[in-house]
Amino acid sequence: INSNRLTGNANELVAAVQIARSEAIRGNVRTSLCQSGDGATCSNASPWRGWIVFADANGDSVADAAEIVRAGVIEVPVQVLSSASVTNANTRITFRADGLAYAGNNLLEGNLRVCLPVTRPALNVRDVNIAIGGRVAVRAPIDDGGNCNVPGNL
Repeated sequence: INSNRLTGNANELVAAVQIARSEAIRGNVRTSLCQSGDGATCSNASPWRGWIVFADANGDSVADAAEIVRAGVIEVPVQVLSSASVTNANTRITFRADGLAYAGNNLLEGNLRVCLPVTRPALNVRDVNIAIGGRVAVRAPIDDGGNCNVPGNL
């Protein structure tokens, strides 16, 4: 069951990143994935309790109700932590109309770690990697010894 929780949440985050990218290209508008505690606004709490994808049509970097494309919840005990590059970008993955992920004016390269602080399964971590250029993939499961440590950028 725990392994399925990890895989399911990692796959949901991959889908959210892909939706943000495709919406940015389709709508020719900056689109962001950010963590959210209420499904309506971005927050900077750690670990993530949920997330939203929003197409920032008015360019104010705020998720207005009409701009929200999709939202999701991360069910306890699953935790999602972001690498320093994502955290330094206000815990936001932003795609521009060219389909590339940015942190400010720099191309983003980072990780979202989906984990359970348990030893069963031993492979208690799934890293969702966002490579330079916006390509997203789930890395092979990791044994973090029952811990949920902040991931590295790559």
